[in-house]
Amino acid sequence: MRSLKHSCLSLFGLLVCATATVWSQPPGNNPSATPAAPKEAPPLPIANPGDQVVAKHEALNLIDAEKYRVNLSLEPHQQVLLSAPHDAIVRQVLEKTNNKVKPQTEILRLESTAQKLGLQKAQAEYRAATLEQKLAKDEDQKALAAARLEAAKAGVDLAQFLYDQTGIRTPINGEVRKILVVEGQYVRAGDPLALIGDSSKMKIEIPVERAGLEKGSKRLVKIEANEMEGTVEAIVPLNPGFDPLRDLFESITSAVVVFDNTDGRLFAGQTVYVPIIPRQPIVQVASSAVLNAADGGRRVQVLRQGVVRDIGITLMGPVGVDRLYVSGAFAPNDEIIFQTSHQLPDGFQLEPIASAIAKPGTTPAGTRPMPTEAKPGVNF
Repeated sequence: MRSLKHSCLSLFGLLVCATATVWSQPPGNNPSATPAAPKEAPPLPIANPGDQVVAKHEALNLIDAEKYRVNLSLEPHQQVLLSAPHDAIVRQVLEKTNNKVKPQTEILRLESTAQKLGLQKAQAEYRAATLEQKLAKDEDQKALAAARLEAAKAGVDLAQFLYDQTGIRTPINGEVRKILVVEGQYVRAGDPLALIGDSSKMKIEIPVERAGLEKGSKRLVKIEANEMEGTVEAIVPLNPGFDPLRDLFESITSAVVVFDNTDGRLFAGQTVYVPIIPRQPIVQVASSAVLNAADGGRRVQVLRQGVVRDIGITLMGPVGVDRLYVSGAFAPNDEIIFQTSHQLPDGFQLEPIASAIAKPGTTPAGTRPMPTEAKPGVNF
């Protein structure tokens, strides 16, 4: 079902009469309609004062981008959290934050008095067992002495292992990212002590559309103010933190992207931005509303308080055949323009038809006479 709506457009104070065919339901929402094959149309004329313009538009339903917000930051490609092997007191911290360390460097030492005494006791028992074996005469005494010597040797190995654990060492090459304890602090088994990271490479796990994604491919990622090229190291199931994005895309997954950092230009904690995570309001629009922008991107046009505005957008996922989600600087009460008979420049002013026929029997400058039976339209 359709009806004719009339409105007047004003550009720099001049009124342009617009007659719009408004559908009770946008044609793209009719599942039984089979669209004809698209034909390349000639460029639309630019609207000038005095032209009759047809413009179709619809209200927008804004979705808050906070629903999809996820904070992303770089982290070392390899890092390890050192933990306390047993209950103890931190006796000495040997390295400081940001210090470069090599594998097996001792980062800190726990109180070792009990372990040291245990090792001395085990060593004494081993010496006694050795002497006992030398003094054994018959076969039974020799067998018993050999068994005691073996047990004593195991006791020494165990005591040495426990003593060695009082010195906390890094297994990787890198730098000390954080020292999480202070000297004299009591820690329990499993408590974190220090974080070591290898920053020669940096990585980030980001949500990406699955289509065309390949392991080993190059990918541009915005790190703070700069775009950096990284390599897709792994494709993994979508991180649970990205689950809300499933509403906006047909098929997404997570990718681990790695950046070479031998020159030290990247730092752990730098903020990462990806277009798939919107930072501006999201709306659903007809595909016909999406236009090319001068900078090579995409844009749409909206009516905002009677004025046509160009809005740069980021494309999200499709909705059916002829609609899709986009993100941009939309405002409440914006109306999306999805079809026009002319090109409407940014800043083109529109006025309700009521202002054009406010004085019966008169015709405002720059417009065409309206039929006498026409009534003021409620839409622009």
